[in-house]
Amino acid sequence: MRIGLVSDTHVPATLRRLPDTLFRALEGVDRILHAGDLVSRTVLGQLSTIAPTTAVAGNMDPPELARSLGAQATLTLAGHTIGVQHGHQRPALQNTYIGQAYDAPEFDIFFQAMNAQLPNAQIIVFGHFHVPVIRQWHDTLFINPGSVAPPHAHSTIGLLHLGESAEVEIIRL
Repeated sequence: MRIGLVSDTHVPATLRRLPDTLFRALEGVDRILHAGDLVSRTVLGQLSTIAPTTAVAGNMDPPELARSLGAQATLTLAGHTIGVQHGHQRPALQNTYIGQAYDAPEFDIFFQAMNAQLPNAQIIVFGHFHVPVIRQWHDTLFINPGSVAPPHAHSTIGLLHLGESAEVEIIRL
């Protein structure tokens, strides 16, 4: 099973529309998971034309969209339990690791918080930081596909291949 991992599209706030390269990169996926900051419901509709799409709210999504999406989702796909959450935390917690690299000791607080919020997930897909990462932390595989809206570097998404094991690749758009 191939799953497209998308986050931080920020349409139309940062990007006027989803890039054509995104649609090409997602061709043939069985499912799409969006880890928040869609900003517009239009994004969900467009992604759903490619494959069934599950999205969660991010901190930049308008209240009406956030309420309809919810803060997190847990799915079982190809025998793997996957949690999806944008990744923003309360400011007091975020201030302990924000600006740090994913492998910094301070970032363990983030991974602990996400594990507590999605306790049954073997794989956690998140966004918020706009920087891609694939990191095994204890028994959980954490994946940030990066950002379609490129505030820091290049637009990226992830492709998750699920079989007996989980393999991930980050795709530059």
